[in-house]
Formats: sequence, C-alpha cells, structure tokens
Amino acid sequence: MRVVSNASPLINLARVGRLDLLQRLYGELLIPHAVWQETVIAGAGEPGADQIKNAPWIRAKDVTNKPLVDVLRQ
Repeated sequence: MRVVSNASPLINLARVGRLDLLQRLYGELLIPHAVWQETVIAGAGEPGADQIKNAPWIRAKDVTNKPLVDVLRQ
C-alpha cells in the first residue's frame, strides 16, 4: 500500500528510532518534495534526518494535484 506523509510523523518516529514502523505498516512511503526539503535538507544534522534520507522505501514525488493541496492547507 502506498501512503503519503507529511513531516511530523517522519521526524517524530525517526527521533525515537521507530521510523521502521511506517515501513512495516505501509511498505512504500511517498512524500512531497517540500517534506523532503523540511526533513532531510533543512533538517540536516537533526536526529533522524539521515535515517529518512537513507530509507530506500521513502520516495519524494512532485505534487500533481495542487488544488487539493490548497484545500488541505486551509
């Protein structure tokens, strides 16, 4: 099953060393490039950033439904 995630579950689970729970539950995890930027690039050096970066089951993707993103932000 593919699941899309925002940054909070990634950061928090990585910090407590349980990022593996997402893989065990869902297999592949898709994240928007903005989430990759927040967790891996801007979060470089923070606890869990390297775990997220090196997880082959986490893939950054472009957002294709921008109107839906706008609705979700409200």
